[in-house]
Amino acid sequence: MRPSFCMFGLALAGLMTSSTEAHSRGFAWFFAHSRPQGTCSGQHVVATFYASGRRTASGQTFDASGYTAAHRALPFGSRVAVTNPQNGSSVTVVINDRGPFTRGVTLDLSRGAARAIGMHRTQWLCMH
Repeated sequence: MRPSFCMFGLALAGLMTSSTEAHSRGFAWFFAHSRPQGTCSGQHVVATFYASGRRTASGQTFDASGYTAAHRALPFGSRVAVTNPQNGSSVTVVINDRGPFTRGVTLDLSRGAARAIGMHRTQWLCMH
């Protein structure tokens, strides 16, 4: 084997391994390096958001621009206010789906709800 080809293969293998490790440690890293900030009149929760799907667990068609959310236990149709403590923006969402199924994550907002409160990634929110 030529040395340059071998070095390229090793470099590529290293990139693949590090990106796999980074992907697999995403939520673990988040929980290890972040804490709730500010005051909350309800409960500090970790939230994510999603933008694709066809049908929700409640049977409704998923609307990425709507103000909806997934929660593991709250009844469908429940209205929950969520506030982004980083900017004070708040929105009321309707629970129409089940999830998220990642340990430690409480809400999965539709992209529309996340945008309304200025949420760009997984973060701590205030749910009330």
